[in-house]
Amino acid sequence: MIRLMNKMLLSLTQTLLGASIPVLCYHQVRPESGMTPEKFGSHLDLIRKMGFETISLARLHEIITGKEKPLFPAIVITFDDCTLDNWIYAVPELLRRGMRGVFFAITDFLRPGQARPRADQGGQTRIPRFDGIMDQALQGNCEWFMNHAEVRLLVHDMGMEVYSHSAAHQACFTSHKPNGTLGDAKHWSHKTLCGPDAAADSPVYPTGSAYAHAGFGLDWSGSPLRIAEQEERLDMCLEDFSRAKKELEAILDQPCPFLCLPWGQFDGTTLEASAQAGYQAALTLERTVVGPGSQRIGRIAVKDAKTPAWLRNKLFLHAHALSAKILR
Repeated sequence: MIRLMNKMLLSLTQTLLGASIPVLCYHQVRPESGMTPEKFGSHLDLIRKMGFETISLARLHEIITGKEKPLFPAIVITFDDCTLDNWIYAVPELLRRGMRGVFFAITDFLRPGQARPRADQGGQTRIPRFDGIMDQALQGNCEWFMNHAEVRLLVHDMGMEVYSHSAAHQACFTSHKPNGTLGDAKHWSHKTLCGPDAAADSPVYPTGSAYAHAGFGLDWSGSPLRIAEQEERLDMCLEDFSRAKKELEAILDQPCPFLCLPWGQFDGTTLEASAQAGYQAALTLERTVVGPGSQRIGRIAVKDAKTPAWLRNKLFLHAHALSAKILR
């Protein structure tokens, strides 16, 4: 009853202030973290209690392009990276409540394999933090990411969605002003960007998306990043984005129309490459109104330390076009 009343109230305020559709961005959900399965479940319960219904990214795109109108307060819940904890711990919380999720895969780290037991099936695997997952993946061990069987089950058996988060999730140094040394272990990418023979006192620099910056360093194969010029970066982005799209379409046997940009970072070159690769829309971490006419799909990053009160306020503000424009 409370949920229905909240839904009616939210629909009314959206009618008065204009509707926007919040798109949440989660990463890891695991017991040994600030985003435990229980905390994530409480977020889902809050979302339902406020009157939101989860919709697919495909449906959101239909709304953005004017092919469909939202009939109720809607929300999209997304997860970056397709780490194994999403499969084991986050998916059961969604299924328990009949809610949808959208997962973005780094396709170079997807491997064949059998589906592993989720928490609702007795699975209790201890998952490393993302920096540990990436450190192992860059050395060839991709076991901490979802595999082919798991992403196929998400899409074809559970009604979830899996789209591209690039092929390599390639990082780069974005500034020539040092901010520490390799021995400080500031970021998971530093060791690879500097090279295996780099000394502990080697300088490291601010890090970001190689798809969005004319940066430098070594790529994941150990070759120098040659993206100083716009044409070079366009070529790199186009090759990576196209490869990711083709890989996912082969695994899932269906089109992959959406690209979630690593770190949410982009510029005109990034977006041009996304369009040339055949994606219909790109997702970022912009704070924007999401609804008919949106050029990009901005998302709200839900970090581990965020409280239910923070989430409640963010959802209410981003569910209304007027307040979402102010927050932008």
